[in-house]
Amino acid sequence: MNTSFIEFLARNNAIRFGEFTLKSGRQSPYFIDMGILSTGATVNELGKHYATKITEKFADRYDIVFGPAYKAIPLAISATIALNNSGINKRWLYDRKEVKLHGADANTMFVGGYGIDSGAKVVILDDVMTTGQTKVEAISRLEKSLKAEVVGIVIAVDRMEIGRRNSALEEFTEDTGVPVHAIVTIDDIFKHLKATPVDGKAYVSERTYKAYQEYMLKNGVKKW
Repeated sequence: MNTSFIEFLARNNAIRFGEFTLKSGRQSPYFIDMGILSTGATVNELGKHYATKITEKFADRYDIVFGPAYKAIPLAISATIALNNSGINKRWLYDRKEVKLHGADANTMFVGGYGIDSGAKVVILDDVMTTGQTKVEAISRLEKSLKAEVVGIVIAVDRMEIGRRNSALEEFTEDTGVPVHAIVTIDDIFKHLKATPVDGKAYVSERTYKAYQEYMLKNGVKKW
């Protein structure tokens, strides 16, 4: 369990507790918002955590760190900076919503894609994964447009939610052949913050933890 990352998220309000309506329509007792980490200090620390997980899972067996537009763009850039500070020099890459007509990346949907060799190995970064549909689309674009090979995905938090029948992450890997690795799981977060105050503040009360248990009984792979 990466407790320093959990406390970093809590301290900077990137994990919030209450009642939230997700894009899926589910009523969640928590919300993860990586976009709030927008200062130099928080982005720097965030990049370090992603870089550590990338190195742990892929060593040096990749060429490019890709951040799908828009929220994951700073994830890719900060991670490559953190990797470089550890002596690992990799390229960042992100996509856009429209084709640019001029410059090094003209006539493509990608920024940073100029000169990438066919067969380049890519690690995709993102904040969370629910259905995984946006990742499927990203993999397709990378394979078709750049002839790249996606070797894995790193996300901040595994929500541990059910897919068609099993873990949504496991089903995604079964369907695509692409492994997904999370820095922490939502269960890690709730367990740690229930037991441990951060800077003297208790984030997960008994009531909040009970709401989490009820949510997971309905939507999660973990059952009590």
